[in-house]
Amino acid sequence: MPEVAIIGGGPGGSTIATYLAQAGVDVAIYEKAIHPRFHIGESLVPSTSRVFEEIGFLETMEKEGFNKKPGAAWHPSKTSGLFKMIFKDYPLEGVDQDYTYHVERAKFDLALLKHAQKSGAKIFQGVGVREVLFDEETQTANGIRVDISGQKVDIPAKIVVDASGRNTILGTQLGLKGRDPIFNQFAVHAWYENADLGPEHAEDYIHIYFLPAERGWAWQIPISETVTSFGVVAEKEVFKQSGKKIGDWFEDMVRTNPDLEKALVGATKVRDYAAEADYSYSMKKFAGNGFVLIGDAARFVDPIFSSGVSVAIHSAAYAKDSILKALETGDVSESAFDDYTVQLKSGVDVWYEFILLYYKLLHLFTHFVTHPQYKLEILRLLSGDVYDRSEVDVLDAMREKIATIENTPNHLLKDYIGDIPIDFRAGTDSRLPA
Repeated sequence: MPEVAIIGGGPGGSTIATYLAQAGVDVAIYEKAIHPRFHIGESLVPSTSRVFEEIGFLETMEKEGFNKKPGAAWHPSKTSGLFKMIFKDYPLEGVDQDYTYHVERAKFDLALLKHAQKSGAKIFQGVGVREVLFDEETQTANGIRVDISGQKVDIPAKIVVDASGRNTILGTQLGLKGRDPIFNQFAVHAWYENADLGPEHAEDYIHIYFLPAERGWAWQIPISETVTSFGVVAEKEVFKQSGKKIGDWFEDMVRTNPDLEKALVGATKVRDYAAEADYSYSMKKFAGNGFVLIGDAARFVDPIFSSGVSVAIHSAAYAKDSILKALETGDVSESAFDDYTVQLKSGVDVWYEFILLYYKLLHLFTHFVTHPQYKLEILRLLSGDVYDRSEVDVLDAMREKIATIENTPNHLLKDYIGDIPIDFRAGTDSRLPA
């Protein structure tokens, strides 16, 4: 039986399995699906390459031929035009390439899972985890209960890692999951062939389109030479009030942005509409006696900056240190994972505040990305360099800008500030809303 049982074979599960297997740990992944399987979340950030290099997967990323992503472009909501940011303008320490990737998640997730297996991890696909087992006396996780051909089988383990993504196996089982108090988005997405990908030299970027709806935006992500993923996002209430089916709502939203409409004029839909809802949440804690939560099983926020896969693989990278130490000392108590919790929380808090302030300043965002003092700091955040940081000056500058506008009577920009509350708990290290 494994020393570490991992629930889920997505990017987080495969990454931590690779780290642990390469360190000589007996580790197994239990994945309910059979790969390859479809998954949304197709655009990465540059900081992921550092982790891929550490686990020996970066060469595979190059061999697989995923589309290279050199930067990001934004389009205004009511007129044509764009402004862009290029990753090579802010080289990341430990990353020797000036691009990241757009990926077909079915292909990417399978490649990473195979890499974990090649590294020594055991992989069990088509095996769903029903629950995590706990010692009744110590309330320490000591295994998992799985479904194998309709039979319940108990598998003991010293440590359980929940990498089940938005299924949030442990978060649901233990009542740790809480809905985000601010975000309640709704997304509809589809794949298209032969879309107009934008101006020359920007066709391989991720394109973000502002939409004239509450916290509305759309994405454009090139998946292959001919296929592009498009999705529209707004507050769930915007969709509910429309009273429309998801396809009709998607097409209505597309028509609200001239550049987005142009991109899809001659395109052919090759994967039907699908919807995602109620997807912003956080767990009350990221670890406990005998267990660790990583990736989407721990936290998921609005995907505006492609943070999902980044959080998944970075949480795996940070959790592995605490897990290796716990296995060495035999101490698998919650406190043994304190370093992991602090490190992951610091990163996701920065992502969260960046997203929060972005929406608050949506129509003034260009001021910061074009300002000489803040452009590189914004680019650093967009590159996923959010961990191990105690100060983020540009976020403080955003907050000051908001305060000035809101506290100045008849300020000319007051109508351009969003309605998101940004009061933060004072006197703590948390940047999350109270």
